Amino acid sequence: MENSYKLTDELNLLDPTTARLYHDEFDDLVLEIAGRDPERGILVVRCFPISAGDRFIALCTRKEKELGIVEDLAALDPDSRNALADALARAYFRPQITAVYAITEEHHIPRWQVDTDRGPRTFEIRSSRRDIRVLSQGRVLIRDADGNQYEIPNYRRLDVDSRALVEDQV
Repeated sequence: MENSYKLTDELNLLDPTTARLYHDEFDDLVLEIAGRDPERGILVVRCFPISAGDRFIALCTRKEKELGIVEDLAALDPDSRNALADALARAYFRPQITAVYAITEEHHIPRWQVDTDRGPRTFEIRSSRRDIRVLSQGRVLIRDADGNQYEIPNYRRLDVDSRALVEDQV
């Protein structure tokens, strides 16, 4: 019989019972693991940001050296879970577009005028094909020319005019 392959055997999964996360006095994320010196200024990276946002979260140094992976956010103690959730919210800040007022084009560069849950925004994207991603159930992710990300949770639920503008782009 063939041995089954377990991907988790190759991952540096952190033990949620010994790993602690918190913010220090500079509001940097700190990782403490029993028996090791604390690591400060931790960067967080979702390994599967679209399909499993709260699972398999890589913790890295500022020089992008991976320290370990949190398999499941829910498995952490409440304080660590809150600290990591806060760090993820900062790292993956993504305003949600609630209305699209205009999409104009100048020199083949689309300029979007939108309203978001964080107020009105105007941004440009480099390429509709590369910087707009349509996901399941009408969810749309947009990356502007500066690397900022925006989300439309379900473009089919936008008002008629906004929906028509988005459909022309996707």
